[in-house]
Amino acid sequence: MNKFSCLWLSAGLVIGQLAYAADGDCRPLADAEGDVLVALVAGSDANALLQINFADDEVCSSQSRSHDFDSATSVNFHVNADLDEFSVQGVVESHETWLRVDSEYSGELLLDRATAEGLDLTAAEFLGDNSQLEAADFFIEYVGSFEIGEIALRNVETNIPLLEVPYDHYVDRGPKPEMSAPEAAFLTVGSIGAAVLEELVITLDIANQQMTMTEAK
Repeated sequence: MNKFSCLWLSAGLVIGQLAYAADGDCRPLADAEGDVLVALVAGSDANALLQINFADDEVCSSQSRSHDFDSATSVNFHVNADLDEFSVQGVVESHETWLRVDSEYSGELLLDRATAEGLDLTAAEFLGDNSQLEAADFFIEYVGSFEIGEIALRNVETNIPLLEVPYDHYVDRGPKPEMSAPEAAFLTVGSIGAAVLEELVITLDIANQQMTMTEAK
């Protein structure tokens, strides 16, 4: 069964893929050092709209904001250049949080230990049958619901670090000084990986720091 389902707010707010190919500039995704979305935002016109299709390895840009790109259909994103991080608001099992969009992570979803414990996702680690245990540092559990804007994912395979594993996904990602309160508010608790991103088309409104995700055709 397809794990994607759409949460349409009303018929008038249904958004399809924005057709930039006819009047926009489309090009292959560049091999950038670090996160590709951070590089795209940093290297694009502040007023541009970008449409990123990871499955087709393509990005299209346009200067015209579509009337379909309404605040009611979009979610907020934040770029931290120092940490080379592109983060987006999401809801995991009714828990609203910030997640890193990380095309270099091959899985579907990664959550830190504290968040997984708070969502009661760690019980499998202590069962007699540890068949769900995978790599040396992580085990797999399934998140029942995961929402980003209008996209809802069900039964998402999630990697969780084992108890006692000193895992910190900010290690080696750049300086992490004592952050100001505004910047610390965007610290993420996990990563959305390539296995999800390849099923989506991401559209970024850079000027308004808003994005939409639609299911790739």
